[in-house]
Amino acid sequence: MNDLKSLTELGRTLDPPTATPPARLRHRVLTEATQPTRAWRRFPAPRLGWRLAAVGGLAAAVTVGVLATQVVSFGERTPVSTASAADRILAGAADQAHHRPALSVRGDQFVYVESRTVTMSVHEDGSERATITPALRRVWLSADGTRDGLVRTDSGGGPRDLPLPGCRGGTSTVSKNGTAAQVKCTPVPGYRAALPTDADGMLRHLYRSADGTKNPRDQEAFAAAGDLIREAYLSPASLAAVFEAVARIPGVRVVGDVTDAAGRAGVALARDEVQGLRVELIFDRTTHAFLGEHEVLARDAYGLTAGTSVNSTAVLKIAVVDRAGQLP
Repeated sequence: MNDLKSLTELGRTLDPPTATPPARLRHRVLTEATQPTRAWRRFPAPRLGWRLAAVGGLAAAVTVGVLATQVVSFGERTPVSTASAADRILAGAADQAHHRPALSVRGDQFVYVESRTVTMSVHEDGSERATITPALRRVWLSADGTRDGLVRTDSGGGPRDLPLPGCRGGTSTVSKNGTAAQVKCTPVPGYRAALPTDADGMLRHLYRSADGTKNPRDQEAFAAAGDLIREAYLSPASLAAVFEAVARIPGVRVVGDVTDAAGRAGVALARDEVQGLRVELIFDRTTHAFLGEHEVLARDAYGLTAGTSVNSTAVLKIAVVDRAGQLP
């Protein structure tokens, strides 16, 4: 399945036609573009944002020459207690976020996100054979969305690089099969400084993201929260507000203990969806720091049973660096 077909099919399924594709579609296109060409089809990801992820904890500053690198690591604070299991986890995640130092981000810098991913694919010959591909994924996102970033994946055969064209002056240069083309765009910043920093404001922001879609509004608000915290840096106050707002969305529940793609013990929260795939946000079982996500089958399909994980992402590191390709 090529990237243009992915945009078309997923756009029709999840959102009405618009002048430009929603930002959540970009992840599917770029993920598929970095996979080897073969007769295997990846499970479609129901939430197609940039896998924006932010992690609570401590920050460290590292200087290499004239390039300053700021890193966010996982927190170790004891989680607070609340009444229900889901509320307790989300309150702990918010507490983690509130107590981490804020990173300084300039518009000309890049948000670096390193993660471990596991992807399941099915063969297109009808045999229902499946393959599982683990990979190390590194992403450099333009802080203000205007500069060219980079995706680097390594599934064991060596790293593969894919440019992330920046959006400047309302247009972006995209290459396809060696041919460059100008497309209309809106900058998608890796750092969104203007997000609400309180639970009420963030909840309104999440529900505004549900406007104009075909899915239930509560489902879309939960999905919008996931879109915000994948592969991006949020300020401590905004990240905490996301978790506090999610606690107010009806239907969010604990779905069980899980192990993320990096082998860490976690607990998953989710909300039932109308599609066949469900996004589960994963939190550390003890500290409640955000770890990543699973995408699981909500019902039997592809010869697999409900609850099978078909995509998994474990966020390992978030940093702010000065150029695409620079490692913290």
